[in-house]
Amino acid sequence: MQPVVHCNVLVCGATAMLTLVGLCGIAGAGTESSGIILNGTPLTLAQSTTALSPPALQFERDGRLHAAWIEKSGSQGEVKTAAVPADRSPVAQIAVNAPGGGPEALHQSPGFAIGLDGGQYVTWSTANKVPGALFASDLRLARSAAGSEQFQAPVQVNDDGLAISHTFEHVLAGKDGEVSIAWLDGRNKDRSGASILFACSRDHGATVGKNLVLDGMACPCCRPMLAQAPDGGLWAVWRKTFEGNVRDIVVARSSDHGRSFSTPMLVSQDGWVFDACPHRGPSVAFDAGGRLYVGWYTEGKDEQPRLFVSTSDDQGATWSTPVALHTATTSLPDNLQLAVHRDGQVVAVWEEVTGVRKRVVVRVSTDRGQTFGAMQTLSSGSKGEHPTLAIHDSGAVAFGWTEHAFPHNRIMVQQGRLPRVGTP
Repeated sequence: MQPVVHCNVLVCGATAMLTLVGLCGIAGAGTESSGIILNGTPLTLAQSTTALSPPALQFERDGRLHAAWIEKSGSQGEVKTAAVPADRSPVAQIAVNAPGGGPEALHQSPGFAIGLDGGQYVTWSTANKVPGALFASDLRLARSAAGSEQFQAPVQVNDDGLAISHTFEHVLAGKDGEVSIAWLDGRNKDRSGASILFACSRDHGATVGKNLVLDGMACPCCRPMLAQAPDGGLWAVWRKTFEGNVRDIVVARSSDHGRSFSTPMLVSQDGWVFDACPHRGPSVAFDAGGRLYVGWYTEGKDEQPRLFVSTSDDQGATWSTPVALHTATTSLPDNLQLAVHRDGQVVAVWEEVTGVRKRVVVRVSTDRGQTFGAMQTLSSGSKGEHPTLAIHDSGAVAFGWTEHAFPHNRIMVQQGRLPRVGTP
């Protein structure tokens, strides 16, 4: 039997595990067979009367959980990381950027990845203050060696030197030690407002290679995402702008370590027409069997907000019928994030929004994305938003989100376990 961590206690017996479940409780209607087994109540990772960005979460190979976020008290933000304690001990925060080298915007979490060797990689955009250059920024990548509590001076990711936007990035630490970054850029844009660019570091973040344009018709504020397949292939997913301002999701594959990418392949023909920017990017992940999973937000042709998950077993050539995640009739869904365990358990977390409340909820699929179990509620305040998550091979799972309780802003982290761990 796999050992189960519950309420910060290691439990090896089924009877003891059920007893602890009864004592500590599981939010929502989930059970051991269909929902996340939660480890007690959420931890307040950071609390401030100043602004906080959404968090990013990553597990180390040994199972230790880390977080990254941005705090902003004036015109300049500060990028921070921390090891998330398993108990209620104080959180030791680490400053990533030097004074004067931080971000201005808090619209997203910093990019955050941890390599197999334990090295950490953090990205953010710094303002490029050129008169008349609206939203101009440069994209930075900083690294720390395994076990180090100090980040090295960042390197610049964009190689153009232009006073334009370089932001909405995602960073991935690959199995081969390469560090890949995809972002939205003001170069090479073709009527959509942004292009999606890609770059790779092949020396553990010390330098970044030539920038590669993947698409000149990207939605200009929907964050792209990267994932690596079991065969080593590198995949990018983004919201593409089609003719007529249709904003649907596409994927592209690289089989040569990011030196080139395939033509974008459509995931679902939703036909969502939107002449502004929705700020709602997709999620992408793989299981160990090579199944490709994509989750996304759309309003389709009838302007009804929906969240979907679809899968592909043939390198993105065909896709399963999308599975709808949101089923409530009294709320609207938003800000979907998806993660997949290597055995094919799929965890989807998002916001359920009413006129006065935002709550963070989660559903789990134990059959490789075909069906999803009951919805569980993770947050308890009136305004829990911008959720994220991470999954470890052991079955440990962690969720992060922001909460607002005047006068404080908080970053919350809830840890738990998947309902079961097996093979795909």
